[in-house]
Amino acid sequence: MSRSCNNHRGKRTAPRFKVTFGTWLFFLLGKTVCSTAAFTPKPHALLTIRGGSDFTPEGDGDSPTFETTVIQEMSDTPNDKETPMVNVESAPVGKASNAVSAVVKKGMSPSLTNAIERTGPALLMLGILYLILKFTGEKGLLYGLVPLMQLGMYSETTGIIESFHQKNNIDMEVKLEKWWWFATIFVSTTLRGLGSIGGLTGEYLDLLSYFMVVVGLVMAVVGMASHQSAGPDMFRKYLGELAAFHFALIFLVGQSSFWVKTIQSFGMEWVLYPALLVVINDTMAYVFGVLLGKHKLLPRLSPKKTVEGFIGAAVSTCAAAGPLLNLFVNYFGEHSKASLVMGNGNRNLVKHALIIGLYTSLISPFGGFLASAVKRAHSAKDFGTLIPGHGGVVDRFDCQVVTAPFIFFYLKTCIEKMSPST
Repeated sequence: MSRSCNNHRGKRTAPRFKVTFGTWLFFLLGKTVCSTAAFTPKPHALLTIRGGSDFTPEGDGDSPTFETTVIQEMSDTPNDKETPMVNVESAPVGKASNAVSAVVKKGMSPSLTNAIERTGPALLMLGILYLILKFTGEKGLLYGLVPLMQLGMYSETTGIIESFHQKNNIDMEVKLEKWWWFATIFVSTTLRGLGSIGGLTGEYLDLLSYFMVVVGLVMAVVGMASHQSAGPDMFRKYLGELAAFHFALIFLVGQSSFWVKTIQSFGMEWVLYPALLVVINDTMAYVFGVLLGKHKLLPRLSPKKTVEGFIGAAVSTCAAAGPLLNLFVNYFGEHSKASLVMGNGNRNLVKHALIIGLYTSLISPFGGFLASAVKRAHSAKDFGTLIPGHGGVVDRFDCQVVTAPFIFFYLKTCIEKMSPST
């Protein structure tokens, strides 16, 4: 059965991505429309003021930059002599610089401004993904996109940790160790899943991985012992920073490496399908939170998340999971693994869709909550600035990486329980 499935998958052609891309685009545009309609378009002026040492040549370099957003409500009847009320939503942090840049956007609500800023980059990302899938297929994901995303996520996460430590004079400057451990985990997970590197396969890659672990161990001990301020306090800082980097490796690189296993064993539809469910969940959490949100879910961790948004998103995701999976199964054909996983005649489709929908609704969002905790712990608004209006790679894929291992193990269990007769 497995062999016939692989043969069938090898005959697929590029146009099969059209439905997936169109569906993804539909939900993205839906999010933009809903988020825009959820607010009253009362005329006002949005004033964003930025300042700090980064904006002036004479800055001392110690004063952090600041950003202040002021909403200036406009009077219903024009009156030049009347001073409108000003509501400051976020106060400046640190010392203000003499150099200030201001951008005034009149006649726009904050939600509309945010939607416009986010939609363009989102469409660009989807377009790039579509081109990768169309011209390179699964190989583009396996050998290009997944490794680049892992590198980007790890670099962003360790970057905000190092930046925070540098500002507080507790940085141990472990850049060599940081990237050595990244290479070690990358070889033992992603490259091991791909099957070979430089002619090395299987057990040889395992041996190489273990050798890299040993070198990393020696490097850590020698690094601590030879440090100019070696002592208990320095050891705690050193081990704490390395521990943070290792956690980033496990959470980001380790879990995302299951994308490779899933694509190779079951096809990339089983990466795209749960990814769409996460997008739906994120979209509906936003919509329900804006329309009905009154009770904060985790106010000290993620103030904008609400109980109503969380529940509404879960119900919406589970409701969409069945029809969306049926779309995938019908599109890829009855002999594809997308269909075979469901059982004979796809009789188990609703059951499997509901289970996957529940996981992406109830568990996957905790990847985002954990990412919020990391950002708050290190005084960072976003993990990066790679994607305008969205932040960094981690900001977009924190929930996706939590989903990756579950999908692989769930599908593996379903496949192994199936008999050839089904």
